[in-house]
Amino acid sequence: MNVKELLGTTFTCECGRSHHVPTRRLIYAEDAFEQLPQVLNALVDTRSVVLVADERTWDIAGRTAKRSLDQAGWSARHIIVPDTNSGGPICNDVTHNWLEEQLAPGAVALAVGSGVINDLTKWSALEHNLPYAVVATAATMNGYTAANVAPTIEGVKTLVPARPPLAVFVVPSILIEAPFELTAAGLGDAIAKPVSTADWLLNHLFCGEYFCRYCSEIINALEPCYLDHPEDIGRREPAAIEVLFQALSYSGIAMTIVGTSAPASGGEHLLSHTLDMMSANDGIAHDLHGRQVGLGAIFASALYDRIFRIEKPSYHPLPSDIDHTFWASRGGPVREQYAQKKSALESVGNSLKDRGMWQAFLNAAIEQVRPPVQIKNCLKSAGAAHTFADIGCSRERFLAAAGHMHEIRKRPTIVDLAWMLGILPDAAVDIIDTWLTN
Repeated sequence: MNVKELLGTTFTCECGRSHHVPTRRLIYAEDAFEQLPQVLNALVDTRSVVLVADERTWDIAGRTAKRSLDQAGWSARHIIVPDTNSGGPICNDVTHNWLEEQLAPGAVALAVGSGVINDLTKWSALEHNLPYAVVATAATMNGYTAANVAPTIEGVKTLVPARPPLAVFVVPSILIEAPFELTAAGLGDAIAKPVSTADWLLNHLFCGEYFCRYCSEIINALEPCYLDHPEDIGRREPAAIEVLFQALSYSGIAMTIVGTSAPASGGEHLLSHTLDMMSANDGIAHDLHGRQVGLGAIFASALYDRIFRIEKPSYHPLPSDIDHTFWASRGGPVREQYAQKKSALESVGNSLKDRGMWQAFLNAAIEQVRPPVQIKNCLKSAGAAHTFADIGCSRERFLAAAGHMHEIRKRPTIVDLAWMLGILPDAAVDIIDTWLTN
């Protein structure tokens, strides 16, 4: 099924739930800007729009989009989200509060950009109850069609529910010509899906969390296109970039119709979130989210590889508290998340005593997880980040992130399970030296 066939539909799933896809249009065409006014006319009652961009995306796409809307008789104004001292804009509570003051009631909020700009616009549009759409400028992440936002609030990476866009507009040549590190970040985000699915199954089997097989398999048919032929992405082949964007769109839709990030975000994402939070503490720059997630996928896959060899699990309790020295001023909010996870961790620990349940988990996870060598070779062949040096991170810093990333996020992941089986923290050194050094 083409992703466009899902848009705007409501259907009864084999999981027993009724799923609804709120995003109604995806325009992937060179004349997407020309179609912009007409498509929005059909979706909203207003003729007023506020474009939200940063300095780069305004030049790449924002100015042209505004011109198209102006010529069609729309009342269009724009907001440029300012850069920070360390680089581009950041999706956090401070920037969100600033943007909220700039938006006006009764207008369409139109994001022009990728991760940060899309999340900020989506978040603020929800607060103002504004219709929202997005002009995508890079195939860099799965958040375009997702309902959730991943901001930093009080210094802690958090997941905030929102609404997905009514429409997504894409000019293929803009995606193809985007800085390659953005496209490589999109590949890192997409390639993490098998690990996140296995983590979702972990929570389903051990903690009774809802699981939808359809949503877990929604991008499987596309996976061979980038997993088996990553060099096509490295060469910026138009068909490969389109498939990558479609896979990311499917991933976002899966999160939307399930209502959680479970289909696309597991333990591999925690590495990226922890590196971001470390940067907020000490000011040392971090890399793009998806590039960090790609490394997290290699690390998590290597953990699964070790877990698959365990026939009879032996329980090792996790530390009772977080490392407050490591998290510094962010220790309080991190501790709250860690505390909320403890009941689920107790369920996982009790499940490890059941040999039948353990075998069921192994059988289910083995079907999902790709070997670390396959993930690494895919990223390497595409020209994407596959070592800690590629993301400008020292071995010591990467090791510190790996040793503390289990302390964030309320949902258990493979990282927690590795601690409970006695694999972590000691195995982190060997995994990093084997898979993430060269």
